[in-house]
Amino acid sequence: MKKVFCVFLSFVFILASFAMPSSALTFSGFTYELVGGYAVITAYSGSSTALTVPSEMNGVSVIKIGEGAFRKNTKLQSVTVSEGISDIGASAFEGCTALSQITFPETVTHIGARAVYNTAYYNDKSNWKIRDLSSSGGVDIGNGSGTIPWEDIIASELQYLYLGKNLIEIYCVGDYYIKTGTLVVADGAFRGSDGLNKVLIPDSVKTVGNNAFYGCTSLGKIILPEKAINLGENAFFNTGAYNNPDNWHENIFYIGTHLIKSLNTFETVVKDGTLYIDGGALGAADAVIPACVTDISENAFTDTSSARIFGYADTYAQQYAAENSIAFVNLDKLTEGDVNFDGVLNTADYAMLCSIATANSYLSFAMKINGDLNYDGAVDGFDAITLDLYLHGMGPSKVSGDADGDGIVTREDYLLLVDIATARAAVRDNIMLKRCDLNNDGAVDAFDAIALDLMLLKNS
Repeated sequence: MKKVFCVFLSFVFILASFAMPSSALTFSGFTYELVGGYAVITAYSGSSTALTVPSEMNGVSVIKIGEGAFRKNTKLQSVTVSEGISDIGASAFEGCTALSQITFPETVTHIGARAVYNTAYYNDKSNWKIRDLSSSGGVDIGNGSGTIPWEDIIASELQYLYLGKNLIEIYCVGDYYIKTGTLVVADGAFRGSDGLNKVLIPDSVKTVGNNAFYGCTSLGKIILPEKAINLGENAFFNTGAYNNPDNWHENIFYIGTHLIKSLNTFETVVKDGTLYIDGGALGAADAVIPACVTDISENAFTDTSSARIFGYADTYAQQYAAENSIAFVNLDKLTEGDVNFDGVLNTADYAMLCSIATANSYLSFAMKINGDLNYDGAVDGFDAITLDLYLHGMGPSKVSGDADGDGIVTREDYLLLVDIATARAAVRDNIMLKRCDLNNDGAVDAFDAIALDLMLLKNS
């Protein structure tokens, strides 16, 4: 019996060892874990009342204070977060009722919801800015344009809490201009401001947090900076702007020249005129990015492991793809029939064309270009047959100027073009049209005959 009990106890210890987080580590009263080679603080058991959160522990850089890491620590009176830490988790200092002094570095790019809620700093009404209804002056918005009268900024109510250069929480009715110099808008900062009509976000803002404007149903006008900014999840969800169908194009939410959110799971085709693609906008899907785009947020893709960028050479899209190790497909150098974009024509492309023809595979923007081998405007079984013939050396000629389709360009092709231009002969199909339309104007006429004549003379 004793032996059985010992075996059982050993089994319990083994299970317990597996249950304990293997990455949990300690340093000077801090408990932390390793995530991607960096330290994330998960708890603090020290007795310090004036604490500096270090940027390094046991030789490992600290990047985040985890959710609830200091929650309800009633001993803390002041906290200084060291330079280099970028993320303050939700409820990180919530309930630290003696904590009256909090300093975040400018390296912070995210502040979670309720991060400093119910601290002495939060509960000190002198830290809140409340509109003085009797004020006859204005407010300096700090962008060089002087002051703006209260009535031009807000309708009636305004109260907000800043922590350094970070906007923590706000309630307002009417219009609000976030002050220049603000770096981070915390998660849920504007949530509940259902009377907010208009907001201006200055260039200084690096991040707008998760659900920052969630439920601001009257917010129809959002003025964004002239750059791509990092947007948290659902930053503008259920706002007046989000709910306005005029701001949507093919399941993509735009604010002016900013692409805010794509709901497409396979591919996002960015519309012409877009200048900026903001954080979290593209998910994990492929993206077709036009040359007009000049700035893309560093976290525009939520996952780049399988995403591809389709774009044009010498554009910001190509530069961004290179800097972020994302596969780039040059739309200027597509190979007809290469629908899987591996650079070669083979049976894999034929199989994919068959799948597209039977509607079992997604037809992307570039596939529409590469897959329409007979130039009839559709990708279907005829294109699969055409590719199959090509793969077996029996496909029709696609040599530009080869009017008769014999694979070479000769004087006979010029004479045939003259006959077509004078209505003595006809274009039989779209492939022949493509071969004969040398100036790509959609017609076969005397201009194409002249162009071919000049080409033959040049090569003679």
